[in-house]
Amino acid sequence: MVNFEEIVLTADNLVKQYGTFFAVKNISIQLKKGKSLAILGPNGAGKSTTLKMIYATTAITTGHVEIKGIDVETNPREAKRHIGVVMQDDLLDTSLNVMENMVAHAILFDIPWKLAKKKAERLLKFVGLLNYQKKEIYELSGGMRRRLVLARALVNNPELIILDEPTTGLDIQSRHVFWNKLEQLKEKGVSILITSHYGEEIERLADDVMIINHGEKIVSGPTKLLPAQQGYGNIEETYLGLTGYTKEHEEIEQTLS
Repeated sequence: MVNFEEIVLTADNLVKQYGTFFAVKNISIQLKKGKSLAILGPNGAGKSTTLKMIYATTAITTGHVEIKGIDVETNPREAKRHIGVVMQDDLLDTSLNVMENMVAHAILFDIPWKLAKKKAERLLKFVGLLNYQKKEIYELSGGMRRRLVLARALVNNPELIILDEPTTGLDIQSRHVFWNKLEQLKEKGVSILITSHYGEEIERLADDVMIINHGEKIVSGPTKLLPAQQGYGNIEETYLGLTGYTKEHEEIEQTLS
């Protein structure tokens, strides 16, 4: 039975500093099992940097991250066993076919070859790619590649999925297929941390949303309640209003007039 009160991710006062520049300033996150949080912000706001600190590919300047109680700085390998990652770039190995990509990723988690193949078959079926397991990567459409990346991210049975703008560039149909798979994972107790520029994506997938700008949190709260709390109609309007888009748009119009 899934314990939906279990805390999967804790990030306390994360700071990332490059010289005198602060890419991230005191971002804190707590995520329970089966819950989802979207981080929304302009390009360069610190979204991807925050994710990279959480899954231990970028050093933390100050702050603390735990995955299932495991410190990502002192024990990154063990922490990563509980995480699946879907980046903007799929990083698929084009020298391997679909099944080989899955098995190679599983072996990184010390999963024996026979078990890796069984897991791969089950996950490829889950994302609708079982009949494409012998296909070369270049033969896949963009939507198929994204589904393959999701399947690959699940090979270690992660309890937290981190997605950095996972559906950018996908057509509407592929995007909805991807969303449907993520919703099924949530129902099974998988926690989701996602960055996105799509208001519809956030409203569908995220229980809570955090809006950041210039590395700092502006506001956070339940996705369904936050717009009304801030005096807006939906998440997209909330984001545009709180990140200064309206003011910038007026300045551009004045310049061009």
